[in-house]
Amino acid sequence: MFNKSLMAAIALTLTPISVSAQSLVDASDVNVIATLIQNEGYRAVIGADSIGDPLIRSAANGYDFNVFFYGCTDGENCRDIQFSVIFDMEDGMSLTKAQDFNLEKRWAKVYLDEDSDPRLEMDYNMYGGVSETNFNDTLDWWVVIMDKFIEYIDFY
Repeated sequence: MFNKSLMAAIALTLTPISVSAQSLVDASDVNVIATLIQNEGYRAVIGADSIGDPLIRSAANGYDFNVFFYGCTDGENCRDIQFSVIFDMEDGMSLTKAQDFNLEKRWAKVYLDEDSDPRLEMDYNMYGGVSETNFNDTLDWWVVIMDKFIEYIDFY
């Protein structure tokens, strides 16, 4: 009995295990991020922000949004990104409504500009790499959160 158990353990140890390895992506190459966004069916126009860091302009469901890059060295080798959208509301948004949203929601936060227009943001740490599946899921979460926020502020 002992020999059969030992033989089975050795056989399992020597059996090659198939691991599905997926390459990792990070925020160091704006072109890779733009391609991933495009592969999900969204536009991705590459530019630069006011300090020279990469920026991607995109849109989902008729609303423009930006992808800002942070933790960059001279506009390259960035560490993380931020999805961001501003809604120009005729009467702005109340601070109480913004605070309520921030208390109720986990992934994104809203801030008010000087005209009380809401800015919705979602940070994404990509340092060390994430799988393409994870990136695509995060992009999908951003679109869902943006849609829910549009509903929340009744911005149609």
